Amino acid sequence: MGEYASIGVREFDFCVSKNHINPIWLTLYRESDKKLKTILDEDNEERRICEYVSTVKNIKLRLDVMGFTLKKANIEFDLHNESSQHFWFGKNLKAVEVEIKEYSFEKWLESLKAIVNAPYKHYLDYMDDISVEDFPIQCFIMREDYEGESIFGFASTDIRYVFRALLEVFDENEDCKIDFSSLVDGGWCYEDDNLCEETLNAIAESQISNDKIIILTEGSSDISILKRSMQVLYPAVVDYYSFMDFNTSNASGSASALVTYIKAFIGSKLKNRIIAVFDNDTAANEAMRGLNKVEVPNNIRVLTYPNLDSVKNYPTLGPHGIVTANINGLACSIELYLGFDILRDENGELFPVQWKGYSQSLNKYQGEILNKELILQKYYTFLNDIEKSEILDTNHDWYGVDKILQMIFKAYE
Repeated sequence: MGEYASIGVREFDFCVSKNHINPIWLTLYRESDKKLKTILDEDNEERRICEYVSTVKNIKLRLDVMGFTLKKANIEFDLHNESSQHFWFGKNLKAVEVEIKEYSFEKWLESLKAIVNAPYKHYLDYMDDISVEDFPIQCFIMREDYEGESIFGFASTDIRYVFRALLEVFDENEDCKIDFSSLVDGGWCYEDDNLCEETLNAIAESQISNDKIIILTEGSSDISILKRSMQVLYPAVVDYYSFMDFNTSNASGSASALVTYIKAFIGSKLKNRIIAVFDNDTAANEAMRGLNKVEVPNNIRVLTYPNLDSVKNYPTLGPHGIVTANINGLACSIELYLGFDILRDENGELFPVQWKGYSQSLNKYQGEILNKELILQKYYTFLNDIEKSEILDTNHDWYGVDKILQMIFKAYE
């Protein structure tokens, strides 16, 4: 005998594990996701419910961050599942051999969605009313005699690819849960055990994909803005990243210093995933030339802040006064991504970019926005207000910051 834990959405269990929680499941959660409550069961007796709970949207995003994207799930399906399938299907004490001639990821998803959204109290009741001749893929998905790593007809080298695909058929606001109540009832673990933390610590050395992704930038302001903005906009994934601490390390901040850090990580042969983000300006482009003759390994991503349509006609200050210009690639430091409501002065005018140094090698000017400290203080005050009220300001221009964060999230696609 034994007790079981399960992971799934609604009554649809993706997997079950006996007398323990599969460690791979726990990589998708954090201790803050643990939910404990007491309910009354059918016999009006109290029952303790012990779960790790997060939304489908959050779990999908976490899987994407870890590299288990829907695109890769599709590739995984094509690699490990035959395009034609033969299986025996039994019903009413009879068994027939069935052939599926076109078994694709798209048809698998379509069939799975039909099963999940069938108008029945439980999805298994759906099987009583369909014929294997008319719905062979649905019947194949719901067989119970899978072999090896196949889950619902999806064979894979890692069940997280299957989970990412399965989650695609559910509403993003639904809860995806690990229910380990029975394990607690059976004495296999305790409800106050830090199962996520303990599991991640145990497997971190062998599975780099479970480690936090290190983010490096040119300076401490960039790190502070990215970390706090991610906490506000995407709190479900901020703990999946480790942000360089300039204050504790007393590290230098500049584009050339960032190039030095990258070279140091390359030379140390660290396997950790590292994202180095440069400003979108002339100084960064010039400094990054120092990496041209260096072979950057696949675990390190070198990125620059993305171009913005909104700064293609931005006010600049030069010898001829205020002139609008496209400052992409010339003067886009983190401040330019904080939103036009932050970039305007008390009169509603945009703080201009001032042209300063000139790069002979790139034949380009370097620009720097005026009143940097004032702009940063405005944004920090804005974030402080959000953190205190815990209400997201939807009227704010989040476009620039969100574009940077989306670039970071997709760094390992």
